[in-house]
Amino acid sequence: MKRILLLVFLSVLATGSFSQTLIGLYGGAGLATSNNYDVGISGGLDFAKAIGNKTWLGANVFYQGFSLNYDNEANSARHGDGIAGFIERNSTGYVFVAPKLVHDVTRNGLIKFYVNVGVGFKMSGFDSVHKWNHSYDSINVRRYDSTNDNSKNINSMLVRVGTGFIEYMHLGGNWWFTFTEDFGFIGGSLVKTGEANPAQTPYSAQKLNPGYISLQIGITHYKYRRR
Repeated sequence: MKRILLLVFLSVLATGSFSQTLIGLYGGAGLATSNNYDVGISGGLDFAKAIGNKTWLGANVFYQGFSLNYDNEANSARHGDGIAGFIERNSTGYVFVAPKLVHDVTRNGLIKFYVNVGVGFKMSGFDSVHKWNHSYDSINVRRYDSTNDNSKNINSMLVRVGTGFIEYMHLGGNWWFTFTEDFGFIGGSLVKTGEANPAQTPYSAQKLNPGYISLQIGITHYKYRRR
């Protein structure tokens, strides 16, 4: 699968020449829309070629980190103070290969809108689960308290959809500074869920897949033609 995606990406690079080409390098960080714990580092390579009518085709190869803390406890308690609950700490990193479609928003093409859809492969990952229930009734004792390494349940492959805007600032010649506002979300979940998961409790997360809002800066070689 990885080889196939690499061949697809290289074939995009090898397509016939167009009047305008973008090749860039960028990096940044973002925050999850829910269950955020720390910034998620991102960065990669950007390539696109103009195909006419202010539209570009290209691809991104990039790293995306996730840093999440899911905390669900009885009576809306937090930080392990509840009588029962489930806390999951997830720190993972994936490399994505994502074909993309770009369109010029402004007449001069210095603000662009893009959509990309890609497949990611896990490069690193750690997932820990703390689950507990300190309550009991007169019939069945339900007390338990455990912390487990759940890393084996991290999904090795993800599908991600990204969208956002890129703004360009001229540095000189064909070189441009870029500022990108990116929003990305994944299908499914970072961690496998379901009844077969021994970590499941009434407080468990059914899915761990919040969106990520990222700000990125970069430098791009852009054969810009004034319009």
